[in-house]
Amino acid sequence: MRALLALRLITYLLVCAGVGALALAGLLAPLGTAIVALALLGNWCIDQVRERLPVRPTLGWALIVTAAIAIVLDLFYLAQTILDGMVHLLLFLILLRLFRRRSLKDLRDAGFLSFFMLVAASAVTFNVSFLFVFIAFLILGTWMLILHHLVSEASLSAGASPEVAAGGIGPRSPLFRVSLVAAAGTFALAGMMFFIIPRVGQATLPFRAELGRRISGFTDHVELGAYGEIETDTTVVMRVRFPDDLKDPERLPNLRWRGLVFDSFDGRVWTAGERQRLLLRREATGEFAIAAPRGTGPIVRQEIFLDPIGTDAVCVAPRALRVELRGGALGLDDMGSVTVPTPSARLQYTVDSELEMSPPRGLREGGPRAATAAQARYLQLPPLAERIPALAREVTAGSRSSYEAALKLNHYLSTQFKYTLVIKQQSELEPLEEFLFVRRSGNCEYFAASLAVMLRSLGIPARVVAGFQRGEWNPYGRYFMVRLKDAHSWVEAYFDGAGWVSLDPSPRAELESAQFGPNLFALHLDALRMRWYRYVVNWSLRDQIGVAASAQREVMHWSAWLKESRESLRSVPRAVVVVSAVAVLALLVVLWRGGPSAAGHARGPGSPRFYLQALRALRRRGFRRGAGETAREFRQRVAAEVPAFAEPLQRLTAVYEGCRFGGRALGPDEGALVEAALAELRRRR
Repeated sequence: MRALLALRLITYLLVCAGVGALALAGLLAPLGTAIVALALLGNWCIDQVRERLPVRPTLGWALIVTAAIAIVLDLFYLAQTILDGMVHLLLFLILLRLFRRRSLKDLRDAGFLSFFMLVAASAVTFNVSFLFVFIAFLILGTWMLILHHLVSEASLSAGASPEVAAGGIGPRSPLFRVSLVAAAGTFALAGMMFFIIPRVGQATLPFRAELGRRISGFTDHVELGAYGEIETDTTVVMRVRFPDDLKDPERLPNLRWRGLVFDSFDGRVWTAGERQRLLLRREATGEFAIAAPRGTGPIVRQEIFLDPIGTDAVCVAPRALRVELRGGALGLDDMGSVTVPTPSARLQYTVDSELEMSPPRGLREGGPRAATAAQARYLQLPPLAERIPALAREVTAGSRSSYEAALKLNHYLSTQFKYTLVIKQQSELEPLEEFLFVRRSGNCEYFAASLAVMLRSLGIPARVVAGFQRGEWNPYGRYFMVRLKDAHSWVEAYFDGAGWVSLDPSPRAELESAQFGPNLFALHLDALRMRWYRYVVNWSLRDQIGVAASAQREVMHWSAWLKESRESLRSVPRAVVVVSAVAVLALLVVLWRGGPSAAGHARGPGSPRFYLQALRALRRRGFRRGAGETAREFRQRVAAEVPAFAEPLQRLTAVYEGCRFGGRALGPDEGALVEAALAELRRRR
């Protein structure tokens, strides 16, 4: 392949890698990606016939003006964010450079501009596939720079880089190997700088309103009567690992991830009423204090990676005590929900939670007491059919305490009703009444709403909570994979002495455990993504300090071991140490004398250096000496194909045979003769 053609091809591939990064980050829709691909293909075809069939300037200017007008409209009116408009402008400039290419400088500029596509994509994508795009871009970019330099030198001097102009470009060429080595060195250097340069967290671009894909489906209200089949989505939205040495975290009972809380019900929809929000202050340790431990359950630490879910709530295992969040602020409302002011960003945070026990500790016996002013909001009810509170009284008859009544209602709903995703209207009744007395099946929202309403009808404060159930345990990364289909609703009821206690009447967990089995390939792939998030995307200054501290501990450990070894050696008699050292030294001498040097002597002297240089020069021109081919046979074959090489190769072969088989050294006159012959081989084509 000609060097200039190779440079064009590599530049186009480099631009394609940048476009692939934009598509991976969601900055280019599938239709936009297809349009850009067609534009690149058209540019390539025009570039190939440019010398034979020049493009008319009128047509070129018409296309450029039309595209420029479209870009201006997109930048100021059509683009959703400034970053989207800037990406479209960048693509226009790259395509313009390729379309109006007049010199090597245009190809170089197109390659350099494609780097900014990679920069834009890196700010908004967290996919592990970006690593492979980056490696491909690094290899192609290195090769483009090398080719650009060689082609530039060849164009400046007719005698420069003749092997490149002659077609020494290909997978087996030295240039290909050099480019791979250079790319590997660059990648290693970049990796080293990644772990050395301090960072305080993930930087975000102020030009884009949201980072990554916003996930819909986790709503800020619970609506009953939304009939139809609920679509399931297996997208992983949260990953929860336990950084402490917690034994068997997959066996922790009652794990849920609390998000939104609703206290107001109008008969169909649960919403959150007026909430008092408090902006938390970061402590000296860098953490936010949420609550004080009560000693009612074990305290566990979770490291959570949460994708945007369309709400400002931060999902935590109840009851949250402390939260560590890199950067930003944290809020807390009067219903215990933890919130962030920028819900559109991907979050990584660490939570200390005091898990609930069953039964809850500190529980006081007795029925419901008169509600306080703060609890009155959790007893509000809309007009209900009389048979709903009558059913609650019937189920809880004979209960000796509020907690026992709540357990009876929870057991009744979880055993006498069925969980289903297909909800069809069967009567003209209100949704809650139809669920309890007609259909007797529904999703988790119906179960939670029914329990909360019946608890309130008995005078027990209750509220509905939306979040996620525990998710799927990934044994290869030792963390929970929480999917969008794990979105769940349950109830929190207030009991004297114990406070707010979680109750889940939905039999959903048993149904899903029987339907869905583990997918080993998906688990391995997601474990790879988790490592990418943890050790690349979210690698921070604190992680670097931790690695440095770990390395320091290892050094101190080995230093202590060496000190103990020296102390042990001092107790050994000196005569034993001296005899052992002499024996090791003698063994090394024997191995050295009987190793490579002796073997090389037995094989006889090797080929002179000047002849190896001649073979290397001929190899770059496509001539390789066969395994059973003598020096004279090789000379005759090369001279038959390229007569210009006959004379210098004849002189080199003669001197080679004298030195190789005659055992004589190279004289001063022969040295000058050899250098002249080598120069002719390198110069002639």
